[in-house]
Amino acid sequence: MKPLAARDFEKSPGNLIGDAKVVILYGDNIQVKRDIFRSIRRFLGIESEDPFRLISLSSEAIDADRARLADELGAISMFGGSRLIHVDSLARQVLEILDLAAAAPAGEWLLVVDVDDLDANRLAGLKAYKQAIVVACGLEGAGDFHAFVKAEFQRAGADVDDGVLEFLIPLLGEDRAAARGEVEKLSLLAGNSGTITIEQAARVAADSSSVLSDEIAVAAFSGNLTALCAALDRLQSTGSDAPAALGAASRLALNLYRGKINQWSSRGGPGQNLSPADVRRLALIVQNAVLQTRSDSANGPLLAERALVSLGVSTRPKRR
Repeated sequence: MKPLAARDFEKSPGNLIGDAKVVILYGDNIQVKRDIFRSIRRFLGIESEDPFRLISLSSEAIDADRARLADELGAISMFGGSRLIHVDSLARQVLEILDLAAAAPAGEWLLVVDVDDLDANRLAGLKAYKQAIVVACGLEGAGDFHAFVKAEFQRAGADVDDGVLEFLIPLLGEDRAAARGEVEKLSLLAGNSGTITIEQAARVAADSSSVLSDEIAVAAFSGNLTALCAALDRLQSTGSDAPAALGAASRLALNLYRGKINQWSSRGGPGQNLSPADVRRLALIVQNAVLQTRSDSANGPLLAERALVSLGVSTRPKRR
């Protein structure tokens, strides 16, 4: 059984699923996996917050209770309709999970197994499971993201003039969520003609690298290291770099300090646990880091990334 490419599966998930009972998504492309799972859920007509038809199990839950998955596979939906069971699996658990699925009673259920990677031996072992579809969700090629954006416009019922996709794609940085948002905005402008021009795209589309820079600045001043590191990784794919995000952090620091000294009230957001003196001290540190990246441009990205992570560490809420 040769694994399907993600873009081939995305073209017609309903036709490909057919009589299959298990869909295995393997690889490290989280965005692609998320989109495929969404398309499967929509094909089955299941809402994202449906507690009766949508079940999620972690790898820890599988290890802690071996019978839990078997119980879910054998359960009947309380209000009818297909049930979708999503398992976040480890590679060593995959064959055992498939054995449980093969032994489960026939019913209206579909099992989606999300696993980071599968070696050649485990992939070969999947051939015995005739009702399983394997979808490779690795890094996309240049043509894959282009095809994705084009398909999103088609799904939205909008045509694009020549050059629109070539203009948009470098700005989107291969971020599927950003692409979907821009397609939605532009589709509203298509009007009766149903066609988006290059002028409309240039006027409306946001550069995702600048959006990410602001996101990184907020994550750093919120002390959210998980979000900060994830956003820094995504920033690299936009063709931008960490110094731009450090500049955004410097601007945010000044705005936060101005708000603190003027006692502007706000709820939530970055820097809520910091005093005016703390924000001023951090603003000076960030400004010095910006100057350092400019004077040492060769090491600028590394210095900026280090400064942002240090900022995130220093702003983490203190545990009591």
